[in-house]
Amino acid sequence: MVDRTIQVGADFYRCQYMSLPRIITHWHQANAVVEVTQPMGRVLEIGPGSGHTTWLLRNWGMTVTTLDFDPSIRPDIVGDITEIPCTSKSFDCVLAAEVLEHIPFSEFEKAIAELRRICRGHVIITLPAPFVGISALLNIAGLNLKSIFLGLPFWAHHKYDGQHYWELGKRGYSAWRVRRIIRRQGFQILRDFRPAPSRYCRFFVLA
Repeated sequence: MVDRTIQVGADFYRCQYMSLPRIITHWHQANAVVEVTQPMGRVLEIGPGSGHTTWLLRNWGMTVTTLDFDPSIRPDIVGDITEIPCTSKSFDCVLAAEVLEHIPFSEFEKAIAELRRICRGHVIITLPAPFVGISALLNIAGLNLKSIFLGLPFWAHHKYDGQHYWELGKRGYSAWRVRRIIRRQGFQILRDFRPAPSRYCRFFVLA
């Protein structure tokens, strides 16, 4: 198993980390899984964090197994995303939300290959992708919340802050480069979007 330093302790998720935009992002994570997975589907959630997405998925009828390399999170499986201790094609959907930036970018492709190995359906990953711009929400009765945003990538050098080794859109980590690696591992990118109202992260739905 890969030996990693714990970057985010379990207590971190019980404090001010859980802002309203983050809670809404958990809904988007669970909804993205449900959209591509049949009821009672087997889901592997890597990096469950606060457990909000896990709770949603289980309440929506999914069979969820959690994985994290930090045992204090109390995952179902203790393991690393680059060496997942599961058999091939054992899950209908794999979710890795706000996880891959916590490993060096040199290990990104190895992790993507592992996600493809263990999944027989879809993979959903989310990555931090800071940008500079404005976002607006349109709320119309009877319709789902609509939103628009105008922005530019935060084109700056990334400095390791004790948690994120890299972030999407910063110098050297373009979306084009990430997409190329994903496709090289045999994935098709079905959707690529930023959920509202939190525009900080970017979702990739893969098949």
